[in-house]
Amino acid sequence: MTDAAPRAEALAERDGRILAVGALEAVLSHRGPDTQMIDLAGRTLLPGFVDAHGHVYMIGIQAMSANLLPAPDGEVNDIPALQETLRAYTAEYPDRVERAGLILGFGYDDAQLAEQRHPTRDDLDAISTEVPIYVVHQSGHLGVANSRALELAGITADTPDPTGGVIRRRDGSTEPNGVLEENATALVLGALFGSLDAEAGRAIFRAGADLVASYGYTTAQEGRATPAVARLMQSVATDEGLDIDVVAYPDVLIDRDFILATAARDYTDRFRVGGAKLTIDGSPQGFTALRDRPYYNPPPGFRADYRGYSAATPDQVFDAIDWAFANNVQILTHSNGEGASDILIAAIGTATEKYGPADRRPVLIHGQFLREDQVDAFNRLNVFPSLFPMHTFYWGDWHRDRTVGPVLADNISPTGWLRARGMMFSSHHDAPVAFPDSMRILDATVTRRSRSGDIIGPDQRVDVLTALKAMTIWPAYQHFEEGWKGSLEAGKLADLVILSQDPTAVDPETLDSIKVVETIKEGETIYSIAQKEGRLDYRPLQNGTDPYADFLRTLAVMRDTGGRAVKGMSPAALARGPHSGICVAATIGDMLSPAADGSQVIAN
Repeated sequence: MTDAAPRAEALAERDGRILAVGALEAVLSHRGPDTQMIDLAGRTLLPGFVDAHGHVYMIGIQAMSANLLPAPDGEVNDIPALQETLRAYTAEYPDRVERAGLILGFGYDDAQLAEQRHPTRDDLDAISTEVPIYVVHQSGHLGVANSRALELAGITADTPDPTGGVIRRRDGSTEPNGVLEENATALVLGALFGSLDAEAGRAIFRAGADLVASYGYTTAQEGRATPAVARLMQSVATDEGLDIDVVAYPDVLIDRDFILATAARDYTDRFRVGGAKLTIDGSPQGFTALRDRPYYNPPPGFRADYRGYSAATPDQVFDAIDWAFANNVQILTHSNGEGASDILIAAIGTATEKYGPADRRPVLIHGQFLREDQVDAFNRLNVFPSLFPMHTFYWGDWHRDRTVGPVLADNISPTGWLRARGMMFSSHHDAPVAFPDSMRILDATVTRRSRSGDIIGPDQRVDVLTALKAMTIWPAYQHFEEGWKGSLEAGKLADLVILSQDPTAVDPETLDSIKVVETIKEGETIYSIAQKEGRLDYRPLQNGTDPYADFLRTLAVMRDTGGRAVKGMSPAALARGPHSGICVAATIGDMLSPAADGSQVIAN
């Protein structure tokens, strides 16, 4: 997984670091009398995946909510199915509803509902008018509240739209219809989640981290943390330990002093604050991204010249970028529409001229609707693009038919333009917006095939090895971690993932069927598909599973191994002790006991 040596026969690991990688004979020269030998048996070893952009804490909330995702990740394809799913969730988990004081659903998508609209307060009131109900749109940028939830949030016909948000109204009235956009969602979320206790928050975080690890990620991101969530994550890391590295980017518009006090390049107990997050606009599929032209075919009720809107004012954007550059803080900026990217380019250009060049690595998050001149500008300004190619699968047809039209839809997440300019980029899942499925990310980046089977932008496709770099070494660079992560090189961390097949050797149309067999963090197995006891498995989240109960069962089989908890292993495997290292290739059940000197060799 380096340009000089893209393939190797074997890898040796000791004490959480890669000792050697290369030809089997050369690697075996490091073998001692107690070295553990592992045969991959035709499977493929890669660097552990690095999460370029996601929300690991919100993933945990999703894991404990009613699954409202459409196929293939769920079964909610119309509003009656959404209602039935919420009723079934309430009946199956009454204790959870009682403790939380609400019914929460996650992942509905109006673009995939048969009715082609959002549910309303009336649709949710049909389930309950006594218990507050809130359902989160798959984008995370919109949501729907029932009448009780609106009441608790104090949202009435007289409530004005907040800055950067919209309270949708009933036709011909100012009465809220339950649908909330962007900053308006915070009015309800604050009222419903303000009393969440610390223990629940810790369980949520652990559930999210475990789910991400099951897809081969050894580094996760919380891409828009509040100071409270960042403190909670650090507390979990310190008190309980983490199986993966987690890097958080608190919102730059909330508490800059907190960011300055906590931002660091080094991890403490596998957690760090990496910098700041800025959000300029909203969701392209939800028509809240700020464009430079009208939307192609917006839903009924939108003006013909509607271009979306910004969640942050231009003054806020310029001020935030200026502050980040002045303080040498890395800043990640959510910008989906062309209008939002125009503001970002101007702000970064101004700050660069003011403070001069430096290795700050500002990051563009998403960049769904980019013009070619904007790609050139980001390249000139040394902005690192982190794109969302899974949009081509989940919403490619929707973008073609509704948001931007057939011509511009071909250029969403324009990875081809980036590579033509020699630019690095990362590919992300933005979970819980999309499921954190690493193989679906790989598939979408390579094939760009939509739900309908159409290819969205054939000229923007990249080869498999490039797509793998966008999930390993390039996001490691994005996080300033390329020196010890992202590739299989001597001296780097033994952060590894074993796949069922070689992605470079299979038909690209079958990439999403490859399985993550094992995830290894610093030489220790943290997830194994072969081990059933203590394993978290919510892929995809299915109605009727209980991740919280699984989480509690997992705790029962954890064992302290040198100060780190190991999950995803059977009690028998735990009794043998931790994995201390690895090298390329193997049927997991045939692995020998770890070596006394802590060394392992993996070979194919």
